[in-house]
Amino acid sequence: MEMKKRIVFSLITVVLIFAGCITVNVPLGGGDSEPSFQWQLRWDSPIQHGNRIFINALRIKDFDASGSYQLSGMVVTHVDGTIAESSSNRWVSRPGAVLSEMLSRDIQITGHYPAIFRTAASVADLLTVEGYVREFGASQVDSTTWTAVLDVDVTLMSNRGSEVLFQKNYRFEKLMPEPGFRALAEQMSLLGYLWSEEVMVDLAEVLLPRR
Repeated sequence: MEMKKRIVFSLITVVLIFAGCITVNVPLGGGDSEPSFQWQLRWDSPIQHGNRIFINALRIKDFDASGSYQLSGMVVTHVDGTIAESSSNRWVSRPGAVLSEMLSRDIQITGHYPAIFRTAASVADLLTVEGYVREFGASQVDSTTWTAVLDVDVTLMSNRGSEVLFQKNYRFEKLMPEPGFRALAEQMSLLGYLWSEEVMVDLAEVLLPRR
C-alpha cells in the first residue's frame, strides 16, 4: 500500500511538472533592458468524491500576504535569512490573488456549493473564505539546493463575518530537483495542488453539519 501511494504521488508529480507552468518573455521598457519572465501556477483540479451539496454559497476573497509576498516578484530566502525578490522572474499576479483564484476555480468545479463568488454578493448565508500567505517561494538549503515552500493560513467566516467557523495553517515543503525559477514554478504548482485539495476537504468537513 505504501509503495502504491508513492507511485501515485510520483505520477502526479510528473503530470504537474510537464503541464503545470508557462513562461512569457516580456521586454520591459521597450529597449535593451533585461527581459522579464512571467510564471503561472497551473494544476488540474483535485477530484472530490461524493455528491454532497451544501446550502451555503462561498465568497473567496483575495488573500493577504506578509510583506515579502505582497508583490508578484518571485522570492528566494537565502541560508543567512536574507530575502531576495527577483526583478526578472515574476508570477503573473501576486501570490495571494493567484492562490485565491485557483482555489475558487477548484471549489466551483466540484459542484458542491450553490455559488462561488470572488467579490461581495447579496446572498443569504454567504460564507467567506479568507487567507494569509506567510511564505511562498524558495528557501535556500545551500548554494546548489532549494526547497519550495507554500505556507498559508485559511479562515472560514460565517455570514456577515461575525463568527470564525474554521482556521488552519497549511505548510508544504518540497526539495527541488535543481535550483532556478523554472523549477520553482513547477514545484509551487505541485504544492498548490496539494494545498487546494486539502483545503477543500477541510471546508467540506466543517460544513457537513450545516447541510
